[in-house]
Amino acid sequence: MIIKKTKIFLKTFLTCYKEHKLAITILAILGFIGAVLEGVGINALIPLFSFIVDGGNGDDFISQFIEKFFLFFNIDFRLKYLLIFIGLLFVFKFLFLILIGYIRARITANYEEYTRNKMFSDFFYTNWPYLLRQKIGYLQTVLMINIENSASVLSCTSSLIVLSVNILVYAIIAININFRITLYTIGLSGFIFFIFFPFIRKLRSLSYGLENINRRIGHHINENILGIKTIKAMSAVEQVIKDASKNFQDLRIIKIKTQLINSLVVSILQPISIIFILIMFAISYKTSDFSLISFAVVIYLVKLIFSNMQSLQKIVLAFNASIPYFKSISDYAIQFEKNKEDDAGVRKFKFNNNLEFNNVHFSYGNKRNVLEGVNFKIKRGEMVGMIGSSGAGKTTVVDLILRLFNPTKGKILLDEKDINKINLEEWRKNIGYVSQDIFLMNNTIESNIKFYNSSITDKDMINAAKMANIYDFIKKSSAGFSTIIGERGIQLSAGQRQRVVIARVLAKKPKILILDEATSALDNESEDKIQKVIEKLKGKVTVFVIAHRLSTVIDTDRLLVLENGKIIEQGRPQDLLEDKKTYFYKMYNIRK
Repeated sequence: MIIKKTKIFLKTFLTCYKEHKLAITILAILGFIGAVLEGVGINALIPLFSFIVDGGNGDDFISQFIEKFFLFFNIDFRLKYLLIFIGLLFVFKFLFLILIGYIRARITANYEEYTRNKMFSDFFYTNWPYLLRQKIGYLQTVLMINIENSASVLSCTSSLIVLSVNILVYAIIAININFRITLYTIGLSGFIFFIFFPFIRKLRSLSYGLENINRRIGHHINENILGIKTIKAMSAVEQVIKDASKNFQDLRIIKIKTQLINSLVVSILQPISIIFILIMFAISYKTSDFSLISFAVVIYLVKLIFSNMQSLQKIVLAFNASIPYFKSISDYAIQFEKNKEDDAGVRKFKFNNNLEFNNVHFSYGNKRNVLEGVNFKIKRGEMVGMIGSSGAGKTTVVDLILRLFNPTKGKILLDEKDINKINLEEWRKNIGYVSQDIFLMNNTIESNIKFYNSSITDKDMINAAKMANIYDFIKKSSAGFSTIIGERGIQLSAGQRQRVVIARVLAKKPKILILDEATSALDNESEDKIQKVIEKLKGKVTVFVIAHRLSTVIDTDRLLVLENGKIIEQGRPQDLLEDKKTYFYKMYNIRK
């Protein structure tokens, strides 16, 4: 089981970090060279002290190698040059450490930027059914917290490589000086790792909980900030704060437990290393072959091994703490790919005659059909209205036209060609959509009308504002089109917000305009102004109006009545009013 999980993790790791394989390899090489330089420099202390104490050169392998190195370059093996040699080794080690730190920081930063860009992009290209299941705030948490923490896996990996190489080199140098003490050191280090393995597993479990609570908090904050007006109006503030406090309390408890394990595992190694060194000294100094110089150097190396082991334990703990975040990024990437929005269309958008629903059925998953055999046509330049009771399937019809969903059965045709054959981006560029759920940015009126579309000129913007009956208001505003409208357009009235959105849609000059309950939340005066906007569009743009208020569709060219997922009647509104048996007649007179 452990081997299987390890294989899966390694495969995922290599996939996520394949762009950085070369950099990680370079890190390993630099780490090895740096460790060798430091190890040789430390070992050189033996001949250095030997010069001072008894004029000898040291009889171990590396000391002899250093002497031969000097002779090869015709340099006198003397104290002065040995000091310079040791100093240079540590200077080069310092430079390698700086270079390693820079490469590690660059890899981590590049990974974070690339992953954030990719995840943000992939999220927006997922299909609508998947997006409907997502919770507000989750993506923000994943992009900012999870990616930063998952980058630690990469940073920890590079650190693990460098530290492991350091320990290996120190061990080799120490073995060269004193095999027995080094063997005891390695054995003790391995035993300590084994003892603390359960703590590492516990830390990983806590990290999964921490990752989950971070997403919960992000969702709770975003969701309730968006609904703060309703929360205040419903006197629900206290309960919202109470739920948030519970999440914050859970976060605090997990963080305390995590910190406690980290402190325990890391801190205990230092006293163990000191006690070990004292025991080794007590055992060694009475032996006949005891050399204070060699013992001092090997103890220094042992101290370095323990120090690196302590750092290694910190890295292992950080590595395990980062794995849940790393896994969540990997899982999201798989889900994004699995739920990628289908865009197999290659045709250009051309609308000359009709938009047609041909025997269209639709259901959400395995549930009953929302639409059953829907058939209707909208002619180019025609204004068609659709009414029906709540839950009749009106919004589903709109979602199908926007290609957020695909029909379960049947086809939607544009000039007798399946709309799925048309490039999706091309399709949506030619469809204008206005809903009752207004989305406005906390920015200028100009930014909200142009809405990320650099091809819209100032002239287009002004013409769209005039068509939307909002131009006069904008000119009277203090900063004109540069007026900041506040969060979600809070500085504007409901009618003004709706007309800014209509101006945004008209500015891109759509071939088909969809108004989905666009006046349902407006007062009579605002509705009247929107109604005048719609009347101006008649004959200029193909308009499809979904309405709850019957007055909105009374002047359309044709009216469709949708009930229980089926078109039960259609015709000119005036003709339908003349027939007392029609649904439209009954509803119109009830609401009149």
